[in-house]
Amino acid sequence: MKHAIQLCTCCVLALFFFTACTEKSPVQTSYSIEHAGKTFVIDAANQTITNNDDVYAYSFSGNTTTITYPNGSTYFRTTSGNGWAGGWSDDYDETKYIPGGVLMDVLYRGRGDEKDSSGPSPFLAILLIAAGAFNAAKPRTAWYLGYGWRFKDAEPSELALGVERVVGVVVLIIGVIMLLASLQ
Repeated sequence: MKHAIQLCTCCVLALFFFTACTEKSPVQTSYSIEHAGKTFVIDAANQTITNNDDVYAYSFSGNTTTITYPNGSTYFRTTSGNGWAGGWSDDYDETKYIPGGVLMDVLYRGRGDEKDSSGPSPFLAILLIAAGAFNAAKPRTAWYLGYGWRFKDAEPSELALGVERVVGVVVLIIGVIMLLASLQ
């Protein structure tokens, strides 16, 4: 039992160590995006999108994004769940400037929202790797932690130990796959 506690403590400490080693990249305040054959410059600090000489201001309020055109007209989009609804002011004219939908696509692609909301968690992957390795390496201790503590003088069968080891290997493989996928 003493060794199991030490092993669990080491796994938790290793988990914290590996997740703390990531380096945060500096936040980019101005960057260019190519979309529909045009170049847009997004200035996150000033919340503007520039295309040629036209400068469009944008703002976020809750789940609503509003774009203000150079002539003062506006286009907005409110997201809810997996969908959105949009609209515009009375003086909005999509033939005079870049359409609001295109500017929204540029803005959200620049923010990287699509990438941030998908993909496996490296924290969960490391946790699965640790749990799987523990079950594969110490099936008797894993069985005891899961079932044996409930009964006095209980011993696992060879089948139970085999199942613990197989489950550990499967969880370990899933964790490695998730970790590799999260690094891409």
